Amino acid sequence: MSRRAVALFFLSVAVIYYTGLGTLPLLEPDEGRYAEIPREMLARGDFITPHLNGVVYLEKPPLFFWGNAVSFALFGESEFSARLFTATVSIAGVLLTYWMGAVLAGPRAGLFSAMVLCTSLYHYIIGRINTLDMTLAVAMIVAIFPAFLYLSGKRESRRFLFLSYAGAALAFLAKGLIGIVFPAAILLLWMMLSRRHREIGKAISLPGFALFLAIALPWVLLVQRANPDFLWFFFVREHFQRFTTKMHHHYEPFWYFLPVVIVGILPWLVFARRAVRAAWDAREAYLPAEDRRFLFCWVLFIFLFFSFSDSKLITYAAPLFPPLSVLFGRALDLWVDREDGSVRCRTPLALAAILAAVIVLFPPFTRYPIEPSRWVPLCALPAALILGWGVMPLFIRRLSAERVVYLSFLLIALFLISLNRPAAEYLGRYKSVKKLSSVLSASLRADDVVAQYETYRQGISFYTKRRCVLVNEVGELAFGAARAADRKEFFLDDPGFFALWNSPARVFCVFRGEIPAAVRERIPGHRLLYRSYEGILIVNRL
Repeated sequence: MSRRAVALFFLSVAVIYYTGLGTLPLLEPDEGRYAEIPREMLARGDFITPHLNGVVYLEKPPLFFWGNAVSFALFGESEFSARLFTATVSIAGVLLTYWMGAVLAGPRAGLFSAMVLCTSLYHYIIGRINTLDMTLAVAMIVAIFPAFLYLSGKRESRRFLFLSYAGAALAFLAKGLIGIVFPAAILLLWMMLSRRHREIGKAISLPGFALFLAIALPWVLLVQRANPDFLWFFFVREHFQRFTTKMHHHYEPFWYFLPVVIVGILPWLVFARRAVRAAWDAREAYLPAEDRRFLFCWVLFIFLFFSFSDSKLITYAAPLFPPLSVLFGRALDLWVDREDGSVRCRTPLALAAILAAVIVLFPPFTRYPIEPSRWVPLCALPAALILGWGVMPLFIRRLSAERVVYLSFLLIALFLISLNRPAAEYLGRYKSVKKLSSVLSASLRADDVVAQYETYRQGISFYTKRRCVLVNEVGELAFGAARAADRKEFFLDDPGFFALWNSPARVFCVFRGEIPAAVRERIPGHRLLYRSYEGILIVNRL
């Protein structure tokens, strides 16, 4: 495979991931939070201690925030720049997945692996949302795969091992201890199962540790000096207690990630039966046993670790998709050599019909309905593209299986891009506060106060560039609020709020839903400025 073809592929990946990046408004709560923290970093000039709504926020390390802050500094503060770092990291993940597949099974297998990852529902969606798990997933590739190459004897230079130490440091700065624990555990499990336990010492490198500490330790020392209780909060509460308790209310059943993985690999999953059969029939040529074992250790360790955890979120599965894509991509590579087209490939059409029907028919009947006359025109192009993809494999004998894979990548990519406008129309109605914030910003004066009652819609601070007064709401800001010198001004109870409301200041207040009757009685004469699924906005005086 020529370098020009590979370069053209990665140019198309960049187009796929950057196109329409700012179409969707920032979604609550994660995107608002992870845009506001780097905005406050730039405003304060403090790149050591993250802040959210004006108080210390030490739940996450700073690498992702630094990336977003650089994006804001270069391109201004917008939805596009808020997602630019994540999209860039996701493209790097596709590139690294190509590298893994090419090293283990050849250039075409690498290309197929990268195609699967790039246009799978999970990687495309999570890879374009302003959240930090994709940064961890890509840093983990750097932390794991070069070390595997060195320890398995595929590469003799110790520079590959040093690269993994550097990757582990970046993974730590992306999301903490799991950036160290996951690579070490996966590599150790693979070595034990491969009967390489006598070679474990080969993975230990003093220069590697020095490199790790040179990258990761300065921030730890600086943030600890600025925040004396950082070590307990970050390492004990945000790691061990998060994993072993339901303190963050992210509890889900054990099987939670199974449908996440199944849906996440769509629409490529429709080729799984044929691809797996080809891999089984050619199992001696599929992947060497050691390489297969390594990739399965990677996928299964992450899957089982988070399945047993009491804290689960969809984004936690991000690190298992690159190795899963390599396993799938190699199976596709074998399939295209063995497929003769004697049996028509009908499964893609069935899935395409289901997806098209869901896209067109489902949203008008949900909790947040849209008029069909407004919704259907938005969905015409996505529905046509996915149906076109579904029909195409029916002609596999004429096209050849290899062309079916390439055309699938093209049509799925166009389908995913075409979903941006419908997604913005639907999710922007209830999952974002952009419209509410626009109404608020148009009325704000320099001395006005913005309050939120029993809620914290984090995008409001980003869109209005204002710190909010929170009433009967602390949530994830509890650590910082307890240590804030001005906490009595920005974290109020009911008496404090009513005193503020009746003060000479002009006060805007956001409610998530209807104003509680007990509150309405205490604020007669309030003016309603905005009402929607986003919330209710009132002001005490015009």
